[in-house]
Amino acid sequence: MQSSNNPAVDVPVYRPYRWAAADFQLGLRPIRPENWILIGAGHAEMMRQKRERLDNHRPFYYRSSPDSLPAQRELRERVAAHLVEDHPESFESSGSVVRSLVTGRTLDLDDDSTEPLLQMSYLIEEDFMLLEEVGGTLRIKAASNAYSSSGRLVASVGHDVEWAHEPVPQLTHKLGGRINRVLGGIHAATPCERFNWQITPIATVFFPHDDPHAANAAAMRKILAELCRDPARAGEFLWIRVERQTLMRLPDSNAVAFSLHTYSDPLSYLQSDVESVRAIWALLNNYSEERWKYSEMDIVREPLMIWLEAAARWHG
Repeated sequence: MQSSNNPAVDVPVYRPYRWAAADFQLGLRPIRPENWILIGAGHAEMMRQKRERLDNHRPFYYRSSPDSLPAQRELRERVAAHLVEDHPESFESSGSVVRSLVTGRTLDLDDDSTEPLLQMSYLIEEDFMLLEEVGGTLRIKAASNAYSSSGRLVASVGHDVEWAHEPVPQLTHKLGGRINRVLGGIHAATPCERFNWQITPIATVFFPHDDPHAANAAAMRKILAELCRDPARAGEFLWIRVERQTLMRLPDSNAVAFSLHTYSDPLSYLQSDVESVRAIWALLNNYSEERWKYSEMDIVREPLMIWLEAAARWHG
C-alpha cells in the first residue's frame, strides 16, 4: 500500500534520514504556521481507515483525562481556523461548523457531546497529544494515535514524558533533560517539527493494534528467507515509514499540542536516490545493537545492508 500522500510522484514527501544521526536526537526545526496541518492526495482513503480504527478499536488509539478539556477546546478552535484559512480547497465553514470538502465530515465548535480531540481525529489525518504542566512536570493529558507503531503514546495518558519514552533505548538517559527543556520552551508563535523513521515490511501506516512490535517482528521474519535468497528484492518487500511530529504552544491553556502524521513508501522509491541510500547505509552502519533490536530491523539486517550497498554502488 503506497501511503506517502503523494501518489503521483515516486519520491517520499519527507526524507529525514538525509540529515539524521545514528543516535536519537530532537532535530527540531521551525515551520511556517500554514504548514501545520497537512492534507495529502490520499486524504479520503486515509481518513476512511482512520475512522475505522477509531470506531472499532478506540481504547487502543484514544484516551484523555477530564481536565484536558479546556486544552482540547482551544486546540479544536485553532485547528478549525487553520483548516479554513490555509486549506480552503479542502475545508469550508458555516457558522460554528467546519466541513471537509473531501470527505463530507463536519466538526461543530459548539458541540460538547463529543470530546474535541476525538472530533478532530475523525476530521484530519494528524493525530494529537496534549501535554500540560502539573506540579512542575509535563504530563500527557490526552492522546489520539491511530498510526501507533507501539501503543505506548495512548497508554501514556496520565504519565510524564519520561514514562512514555521508557522503552526507547537510552533516550531518557541521553536526552531526557533536553527534551523537558525543549518542551518547556515551545512558543505559540514558533511551531516546530521533527521526524522519526524506520524500515518495516508493513506497508500500511496503520500497524496492527494487537502488539504492534510483535507484529512488525513477525512480518520481518516472514520475509527473511526470501531476502536471504535474493537481497535485491529488499526494495520490493520493505517500506520506509516516516513520522512527522509538530509542537505548538496553546497560549490560553499553556498546553503543548504535539501532532503526528505518518507516511509510508516502498524502499524501492530510493533506488535512484543515491543521497538517501548512502545516508541510510551510514546511519544503520552506526546504529547500536539496542537500536537495531528496538526497531526489529536487526532481523533483516544482512540482506538490507547488502541492498543498500548495491544501490549505492549502482550509482558509482
